[in-house]
Amino acid sequence: MLICDDGKVNEVAPLCRALGLGIEVQAFFNPTVFEEDESSVARHRQAISGIALRSLHGCFWDLCPGSRDAIVREAARQRFEQSWLVATRLDVQHIVFHHGYVPHTSEPDGWLKRTTEFWLSFLEGKDQNISFHIENILDWEPQLLSDVVKSINHPNVDINLDIGHAHCESRTPVLKWIEQLGGQIGYVHMHDNHGQRDEHLGFGQGTLPLEEACIALNEYAPNAIWALEAEGAGIQQSIDWLREKGIVKFKSP
Repeated sequence: MLICDDGKVNEVAPLCRALGLGIEVQAFFNPTVFEEDESSVARHRQAISGIALRSLHGCFWDLCPGSRDAIVREAARQRFEQSWLVATRLDVQHIVFHHGYVPHTSEPDGWLKRTTEFWLSFLEGKDQNISFHIENILDWEPQLLSDVVKSINHPNVDINLDIGHAHCESRTPVLKWIEQLGGQIGYVHMHDNHGQRDEHLGFGQGTLPLEEACIALNEYAPNAIWALEAEGAGIQQSIDWLREKGIVKFKSP
């Protein structure tokens, strides 16, 4: 299990160390952090020292690897490569990328073909010890994301199921997402909301059926990494919720 730091690495890293958890570094999904201050990578590396399990959230703003426009695809390629560079400097084992598809803005079959070509090209020469997890955002149902991973067909590429996004953006219940994607899920962003917008609440603060989702994840995707993506006080609240439910046993701080 990891904790997503929401760009606050100096606050979250000590908690990760105390509980024996990993960390997902999120500051660099904003590309200007690296561009304006290259020393930020060294500071983050120092901040996460002693944390064995490390992940990075890659750039995603306005990126669409399956765009019809070659210039847009090239912009996505540049930002993905930038994320890769940061990931190697931080010595992470996992990178999360959004897939960039917006329903009804592109014909799915053509988008799938272009996205597959993009990913196969991007993966050439990449470190085989790093796993890539492709995340759902605005998807109404899980099939296209499943098709993306099947089409790429690479041992280091799987799905990052964001259950919060599935709850507030899709027309498919979260449990159906878990059942349908099953073993394709290698990573899970976990947070709560009220089904209307992406609130990143602590567990039990919204309407997502979290206890049932945890049970389903253990059944259908038993090897997936869980990443707590609640914000602020929601991090500790989620840890307390998981402990009280007996779903996760945490190291005593």
